[in-house]
Amino acid sequence: GVNKKWESCNMQVNQKMAGDWMRNYQNQVPALLESGIPVLIYAGDQDYICNWLGNRAWTLALEWGKDFDGKQGFNDAGEKSWMVDGKEAGKIRSYKGFSFLQFYQA
Repeated sequence: GVNKKWESCNMQVNQKMAGDWMRNYQNQVPALLESGIPVLIYAGDQDYICNWLGNRAWTLALEWGKDFDGKQGFNDAGEKSWMVDGKEAGKIRSYKGFSFLQFYQA
C-alpha cells in the first residue's frame, strides 16, 4: 500500500481535472460496445466523490446491446475476484467487452 497521509481531496489534482468535471458520457457507452470497443468503468472502494456503489449502479442499469440483451447478460455475469500478484485486489464484472471494476484501497 501507499505510505502517505490521507486527505479528503488533493486540490492540485482537483484543479487539473476541473475541465473534466461532471461530464456525462454514459449515453455514449452503448455505441462504443456495439462497435466492438471494450469499455472499462472503474472506481476505488475508498473514493467518496466517484464512489463505486453509484458507478456500479449505473453500469447495471445501462441498456445496451440488441434488444438490450447486453444489460441482462452483464447483470447475470456476477462479480469475480480481480487478482493482482496473486492477491485479491478488487471485484470485476464483465460481459461482451463491458466491465466494471471495484478496486480495493483506492
